[in-house]
Amino acid sequence: MAALSKAAGLLLIGGGAVAAAAWVGGDPGWAIAALAIYAVLAGVAFVWAGGSGDVAAIIRVGGDERQRGLDRDATAIMGLAMSVVAVVGGIVQIARTGDPGVYGLFCVVSGVTYAVSLFALRRRR
Repeated sequence: MAALSKAAGLLLIGGGAVAAAAWVGGDPGWAIAALAIYAVLAGVAFVWAGGSGDVAAIIRVGGDERQRGLDRDATAIMGLAMSVVAVVGGIVQIARTGDPGVYGLFCVVSGVTYAVSLFALRRRR
């Protein structure tokens, strides 16, 4: 049962953080709505994790080697997509304002993370 609640618990913690930020930012209506949305998503994750199949096993933070490989590959594709969005966003932002803004920060973080990870993984293998 504890494994079933990891994804749901993470969604509740994240939703609580978003709701608190919205409340502090002066929008209590959005805070309550965000908390409700995240609570529903946590419930869906909890129910889904109790089922069978690849996604349920991944949500449970379990599964076999093939399912963990699916999760790793999906995470890598997500990282590539987010990096492309950060680069394109930075280019658009530079064209509009002359400053890459937060997109530049995302590019730096992803580039440094990639370089450090590559170094660390290379040494491990």
